[in-house]
Amino acid sequence: MAKNSVAFFAFLLLLFVLAISEIGSVKGELCEKASKTWSGNCGNTRHCDDQCKSWEGAAHGACHVRNKKHMCFCYFNCPKAEKLAQDKLKAEELAKEKIEDEKAPVTP
Repeated sequence: MAKNSVAFFAFLLLLFVLAISEIGSVKGELCEKASKTWSGNCGNTRHCDDQCKSWEGAAHGACHVRNKKHMCFCYFNCPKAEKLAQDKLKAEELAKEKIEDEKAPVTP
């Protein structure tokens, strides 16, 4: 009888640990998307953050330079698979930009 109850409680503990680890992973990662409501150059991250939160329902927003433009980007909670795909695309874009910069003639 004692062995059965120990095994049962060990099983419950294992289930509890697995449930807690799943809860942490459900939160996901943040995915970056260019703001759909921002116009013009983004020079104030606080304004971008406020607009992303209030107008687009994002977790937060920030100004970044992409393709030599100052843009407002909003960050949303997304699944890990979407985050991995987005990171891969960003890496490809950065590699492309680096190649283009290396090919550009250097002017004194």
